[in-house]
Amino acid sequence: MITEPMYYLSEFVGSLIFLLGGYAYMCNINLKKTLVGKLNYIELTVAWSLAVGFALAISLIMGGPACLNPGVVFGQMIWNKMNIGTGLLLILMEFLGAGAAVLLCMVFFNDSFKATPEGSKRGIFSAYPVEKNYVQNFIQEFIATFFFLFLVFMGIALIGAGEDIVNDSGAIVAHLGSNPALGALIIGIVGFGAVALLSLTLNSTGFSMNAMRSFFSSVWFAILPIPNKNGEKVDWAYQFAVNFVGSSLGGIAAVIVTTLIKNNM
Repeated sequence: MITEPMYYLSEFVGSLIFLLGGYAYMCNINLKKTLVGKLNYIELTVAWSLAVGFALAISLIMGGPACLNPGVVFGQMIWNKMNIGTGLLLILMEFLGAGAAVLLCMVFFNDSFKATPEGSKRGIFSAYPVEKNYVQNFIQEFIATFFFLFLVFMGIALIGAGEDIVNDSGAIVAHLGSNPALGALIIGIVGFGAVALLSLTLNSTGFSMNAMRSFFSSVWFAILPIPNKNGEKVDWAYQFAVNFVGSSLGGIAAVIVTTLIKNNM
């Protein structure tokens, strides 16, 4: 089990940056007293893409695994023999990162929440499709998560990062090649491009592809005293079945497939 604090701190920081960037945009388009006011599809894509790109790059620069997705951690534990204790601590950091992101949005947009008594606040922090269909949405979430992470992992493989995915201590080795700064930049660009491409799934998946982005944040939405929630409830059945199980299985599949490919390259 890894004992270095920075290894886990990097996962917390990366998760926070990832979610805060996206949630801040969602607050801007859903709440009153902001300078944005309404959804713009290109802005939405850029906001989430930048958030993911920066999160991946900064987390790796800090020396962490940059999983930033429970499905990736589960995949590493199941397929690549990551130490269970290490994996559970990484998931805890992701959960706390989600909480910090929701809390910061509550602080920075406090006046906007108070000025918006109507409308759903739940949708700011969790993903839902335009038309809810459990079986179809589960399949869509699985496929979208798989392809998103497949693109990211194979992009990372292009620069020689992560050649030894897990070492004897159960740590993901995510070295950044001979030029760490360039490696981090390339990984950030890969993350940006993957989100931008998969933004085409917005109508079907609600742009989730990550249990941290939706399920973990739903827990914090239910706990924190966000103004004007008005008793709004989380759809826990959907969040668990689709956004937790569906996306996690997609992440596990992506880890398995990309590991098999890289082992035969």
